Amino acid sequence: MATMTKRLRDLEQQVKAQTDEILSKDRKIRALEELMQTFQEHQGEATLQRQEELETMCTQLQRQVGEMERFLGDYGLQWVGEHVDQEDSEDKIDSEDGKQDWMTAKKFWKPGDSLVPPEVDFDRLLASLKDLSELVDGDTQVTPLPSAVQLRDLEPIPLKLYRNGIMMFDGPFRPFYDPSTQRCLRDILDGFFPSELQRLYPDGVPFKVSDLRNQVYPENGLDPFPGEGRVVSWQRIRKPSDRMEHPGSRMTVEKFLNRLPKFVIRQGEVIDIRGPIRDTLQSCCPLPARIQEIVVETPALAAERQRSQESPDSPAPPLSMLRIKSENGEQAFLLMMRPEDTVGDVRALLAQARAVDATTFEIFSAFPPTVYHDDTLTLQSAGLVPNAALLLRAPRAPPPAPGPGPDPGPCSK
Repeated sequence: MATMTKRLRDLEQQVKAQTDEILSKDRKIRALEELMQTFQEHQGEATLQRQEELETMCTQLQRQVGEMERFLGDYGLQWVGEHVDQEDSEDKIDSEDGKQDWMTAKKFWKPGDSLVPPEVDFDRLLASLKDLSELVDGDTQVTPLPSAVQLRDLEPIPLKLYRNGIMMFDGPFRPFYDPSTQRCLRDILDGFFPSELQRLYPDGVPFKVSDLRNQVYPENGLDPFPGEGRVVSWQRIRKPSDRMEHPGSRMTVEKFLNRLPKFVIRQGEVIDIRGPIRDTLQSCCPLPARIQEIVVETPALAAERQRSQESPDSPAPPLSMLRIKSENGEQAFLLMMRPEDTVGDVRALLAQARAVDATTFEIFSAFPPTVYHDDTLTLQSAGLVPNAALLLRAPRAPPPAPGPGPDPGPCSK
């Protein structure tokens, strides 16, 4: 009995110790569960906050995309996107460009920003011209008269397609490397009538195309010399037609350099791209003087600069970017104007920037040839919105007005 009693006492103590150990483990498990629950709650709050930030950003981007699409739609344009290589996206242009005026680098339109390549697909161009002509075939044009209107058939525009350029109407010849010609071809290849003809033919016009792709138009106005050139103690020189073999592939040194990035950053080092190539090319052929671009201070420019600094997220007001080249072509004046500004405002700002009298120059456009004499005409009414390229020249005397006919004298029977 004493032995059994001792064993029972030992078993009771062992059961009590195991019970205490189980209770201790239960407390630890409960504490771990509470800690895990607290961690999950914090993680869920962080994930929810991040998700809300992403949703807000997506909503803002969608609103900006919608505003840009509506802006393009107002001008009959549609954004189609472009392919960006991953390697190009990793290259970063050096921040030295930021030292220039931000209006010069980003805001002003420059000729040559969106041009078609000089290699022209003649078959595709002819097909596009044919499709455009069929769209307006049989249409009539309304010509206003003093007391009535007159309906007449649209006369097709003669268009001669040469190997090295085009000739519209009766001239002048427009080579493929000219920026205005490339913009005209871009409109045609995209299925639109050329924007330069919109003012004269707002509803379109048919084309009468002469396919002369096998002929090279002499740009200097002279026919190529048919013979072979010779000089003293030299051998036969190639014919002029030999060096005109590929006129569309000609590229100046400046155009070649403009296609290259100024600086790139690779592995933390800034590498100059244009500098060494320019030095090498200058050693063999001097480069022409570059056009000096001058940003003219205007009220619209000051207001836009202040808006971009104080509230950059606010929508930009409608503006007109003007690029006006001087008489000698060595300077280009960049003006940011409002659509309601007048030609007189532009003339006054130019006169102030050039320190000359406003009557010593005229403002005109090359195509269609228009001289802006009316200083009260707004830029919106003149069709100079949202951008335009203009020229300056010395004032020309207007043509003499037709005077009265000669006196017939007294009549005799």
